[in-house]
Amino acid sequence: MKKRIAVFTNGWNDDYLEFALEGIRRRASEDNIDVFIFLDYTSYDKPEKEICGELNILQLPDLSEFDGVLLLGNTLNTAGENSILRDKILKTGVPAICLEYELEGINCIRTENINGMRELTEHLITVHNVKDVFWISGPFDNDESNARFNAVVETMSRYGIEFDGNNVFEGCWSYAIVEDKLPKVIAGLKKLPDVFMCANDSMALATCVVLERAGFHVPGDVRVTGYDNLISGNHFSPILTSVDRGWNERSYQAADALIGLINGAPDFGDKIYDSKFDLGESCGCSMGEEGIRIQKEARTRAFLIPVERTIFDWHLIDIDDSVSHVKTTEDIYDALKDMWENNHIYEGDDYYVCLNREFTDSMVEDVKIRTEGYSDFLDVIYGMHEGKSIKRHSIGRKELVPYYSDDTEETIVYVIVPLHIGSESFGYFVTRNNHKIIKDFYLNSLTRHVASALARARQNIRLESLNKILSDISVRDELTGLYNRLGYEKIVIPYLDEIRHTGKKGVITVVDINRMKTINDRYGHLQGDTAIKITAKVIESNIPESWKAVRYGGDEYVIIGEYDGDIDLERIKDEIITKAFRVSEDLNLPFRLSVSVGYALIDPDNKLGIEEYFRMADEAMYEMKQKAHKEDRQ
Repeated sequence: MKKRIAVFTNGWNDDYLEFALEGIRRRASEDNIDVFIFLDYTSYDKPEKEICGELNILQLPDLSEFDGVLLLGNTLNTAGENSILRDKILKTGVPAICLEYELEGINCIRTENINGMRELTEHLITVHNVKDVFWISGPFDNDESNARFNAVVETMSRYGIEFDGNNVFEGCWSYAIVEDKLPKVIAGLKKLPDVFMCANDSMALATCVVLERAGFHVPGDVRVTGYDNLISGNHFSPILTSVDRGWNERSYQAADALIGLINGAPDFGDKIYDSKFDLGESCGCSMGEEGIRIQKEARTRAFLIPVERTIFDWHLIDIDDSVSHVKTTEDIYDALKDMWENNHIYEGDDYYVCLNREFTDSMVEDVKIRTEGYSDFLDVIYGMHEGKSIKRHSIGRKELVPYYSDDTEETIVYVIVPLHIGSESFGYFVTRNNHKIIKDFYLNSLTRHVASALARARQNIRLESLNKILSDISVRDELTGLYNRLGYEKIVIPYLDEIRHTGKKGVITVVDINRMKTINDRYGHLQGDTAIKITAKVIESNIPESWKAVRYGGDEYVIIGEYDGDIDLERIKDEIITKAFRVSEDLNLPFRLSVSVGYALIDPDNKLGIEEYFRMADEAMYEMKQKAHKEDRQ
């Protein structure tokens, strides 16, 4: 049986993932191992409900179903993912590696945070005469960020330079936080430092942007450095000075070590590799011809990204619009099919929208949407397999991926992302051999719009259901549930017109409760209501399902239906009369329930109006009523 490994990562650091996932895929392909990537988009600046919705993806896989687990640990610190996954790994005993982050009890392969940072700090001091450093950190309690900071402070100390402890800002690894809060910090500085040293490249890029907006030139007025050596940092102007962690190589090594553990190799604990200083322009250096080449690539990319993103945005709008007018869950499948068969270039040829049963049930019933875990069976509401639409069907949660086969002769990479709004879990989206879609947050935008479209579809279906309920209430008698006079006009008469239009015979039947006034006067109106409800139930249970029954007045009922020669009208009449009486006796009611029934056949060739047929049936009923009253007097 083909081996499978589960990879867990956060998707925001897409530059890193481009290298890391490719290294993992490359090593897995050497042994034909399938890779399942479980990806979330948590971050420090997201609301708690949003984080809960993202973290739910960690509950989806049963780790005992995998041969090994690989954590991209340096991405899994924003919401306690590492701790959650560590507990799950230790509980199942599955072989595991944590890349770039130490977890107790889990083997680790990581790049140390000190060597490259020391080289960078020495470069700033010896080449650029830097003395005043402002540090932009990750979370204050993060070990990696603190190790990088300590390397800076220790290196400065070796050169006789004291770090000013006031020059620290907590950026929490986030571009958005730095962009939002750093301008106020800069405005409060008496003078600019010599350099802003940042614990990662994302914060360094945000710092450059903030400084330029404030009127300061990088590196002319102030230097900026980062850590990670992102592609975006290389394509930035100025090219970002950073520290390289050898991600592609490191991820390959981690996958190789995990495969070794799967095959019986002993645990090795913690393997550490050196980080390296990576020269750029943001520190004040020139990169010469290499810099010119990189910037040329960056200019091309700067042109292409807005164009590509605009085309992608049109696709997102198509997703939004596709389900904007659906009225049933079946409509959702048809709408997505029409849209995605026309264009699925971003999703690939194999992808699936898998929804929790509670979510699809909540579209038509008053069912609470789950906020934790996934249902045992999921509704694959739409998907494509090998470029062709599949039929809507269900899969077990342990299957994870529709049409999965473990006998393929190539490594398959699946990316699985949660679908949710806030903490409400809809299900998940899975795509096959298409992990490049993570780049530039295409996958995040895509799945967000799919989730929003599903939420809108649910709202539409719920509103449609509510409208039907309200419409049904308006044409139904509250006491009996039969059609009322409005229902008679709006539904029953058009039904009869359709019967006559198609050249078929019809029948109109009138039912009336005998001595209704006596029942009300002698036994009270509650007993009168009981008589009315019993008669209605007896009528409903003894007429063909297609016929329409109406409470026409207080104790008078009208029944209209299609008639063919096989229907025994006299039998129906007798059943209504007999069963009404029998029910009243079975319930020990203080009165004997008696009803009169009359009917008239409606000939399609006869041009008589419905009023005339009604009169004929009413007269037939009245004849029976007179006979019943006469018998009572005897």
